[in-house]
Parts: sequence; C-alpha cells; structure tokens
Amino acid sequence: MKKIILTSFLLALGFTGCGEEQTKTIEYYMQHENAQELDAKVKECKNNPGEIGMTPNCINASKAAMQINMSKKDTRDYNY
Repeated sequence: MKKIILTSFLLALGFTGCGEEQTKTIEYYMQHENAQELDAKVKECKNNPGEIGMTPNCINASKAAMQINMSKKDTRDYNY
C-alpha cells in the first residue's frame, strides 16, 4: 500500500512540471526588450485558441498587445 501511495505521489510530482512555462505579467510583455516574445506568444495563441488561448500567458500577452496598440493610436482630446 505504501508503495502505491509513493508511486502516485512521484507521478503527480513529475506531472506538475509538464504545464505551461512560468506565467509572465502584462508589464513583462509590454517591455520593449520583450517585443519579439510578445509577438511570438500572440501568434502562438491565435494559432491554437482552443487549447492554449485561455492560459494566463495568452491572456496577458493579448492584453499587453491591446494596450500597446491603444497607446499608438491618436490620443487627441475630442469635445463631444
């Protein structure tokens, strides 16, 4: 019985490292030096939205890309 529990524990421990890489923040993706990584992550997420589209890194990369695009837009103050 102890052998089964130990084996189960070791298997579970081994599978914990099989997920996505470390979660990166929106601020990380917005840094200029990470622009290529941002582009690559957004492209990867768009190519496989059903499997990885809702992972934390895809969400953060998408939000960072939107914020960067919004900051590039014309920011004139319109009086309505």
